[in-house]
Amino acid sequence: MPEGANPGSTVEFQGSAVDGSTNGLAVELNDVLSVLEFVNDVQPTTTVSYSGYPTIGTRSITTIDWSDADNCAQLHQSVLAIENSIIEANISVASSAFTGDNVAITVYVYDGTDVHVNIDLGDGSISVPVCEVEATPSVLTYNVTYQTAGTFKAIVSAYNYVTNITQSQTVDVYFNIRDLTLFGNTTVIVPPGSGTWGVSAGTNTMKDIICVWNMGTNYDDITHSVANSSMPHEMTFTYEEADVGTQTIHVNCSNEMSSQNLTMDVVVVWDNVTLGELTCNSSTLWNHSVICQLTIVRFGTGACFEWDMGDGKPLDYYRDGYCAANVPGESPVYIQVFWTNYVRKVEFL
Repeated sequence: MPEGANPGSTVEFQGSAVDGSTNGLAVELNDVLSVLEFVNDVQPTTTVSYSGYPTIGTRSITTIDWSDADNCAQLHQSVLAIENSIIEANISVASSAFTGDNVAITVYVYDGTDVHVNIDLGDGSISVPVCEVEATPSVLTYNVTYQTAGTFKAIVSAYNYVTNITQSQTVDVYFNIRDLTLFGNTTVIVPPGSGTWGVSAGTNTMKDIICVWNMGTNYDDITHSVANSSMPHEMTFTYEEADVGTQTIHVNCSNEMSSQNLTMDVVVVWDNVTLGELTCNSSTLWNHSVICQLTIVRFGTGACFEWDMGDGKPLDYYRDGYCAANVPGESPVYIQVFWTNYVRKVEFL
């Protein structure tokens, strides 16, 4: 027997026999009793049709089947729901959304009796609990959250005992790019000039984004596609002698709905120093200066000078530009430093 029917429609109750030569079927339809007899070999099934339910409501149905077969008398009770059909049900949801944000899903239900609504977000999470619509037409609004990025099909089902309407809509869910950080070498020495830089999203996962890198004024953009990675997005790059100075790295990471720009400065140092002969005054008076002369064959941008005057006092330093070594920025002792045809002269007290 069916679970439901429309008011005024014909309801059919079907019975069948699998044993016995003669079987009888009695159906209690609330206000009428129908008794049928049939011979199993000739008519193994029978149908009782009834159209006596003009109004909405719940009907208790009792059926009794008896046969000349052993132990074949049976009693069955069930409920028949007389309901109006659902005419239409629709779903409305934004086609794009961010992970972790509230997404409003609106369901429209037109007509129908005792309508239930269920929503499957399509991401494998638990569906929105069933809701019973008390009146139609009805507008129902749900706030849901997608925790992962991807393309999902949100499905709404509106149903009662006589109809079941299903509608769906695709939702593209993206990460909101807003907490990225750029890290890497702040100084690169040429040669070799190589460094490593990366973009990190912290504890989040970067998925389906495009990162466009620009490594400085002498270079074109480099595009990287990040499909799905829980690790930082990294790249390596090699600077040349022509890049000596401060280069600014620009990175733009984006998806269809959001983007973030990141920058950092990198100091490119050409540290190719070749030293020649060192000469100093062979003698000097006490409390008079001594002049040392150092011939420099090649001098890069990252040279530093560490002077040990042999008197047991702390070392003296002079730095020119950026030093490859970690030395003090200024010498506490030197009085004068000057150039003469690639010869550095330092005068000490």
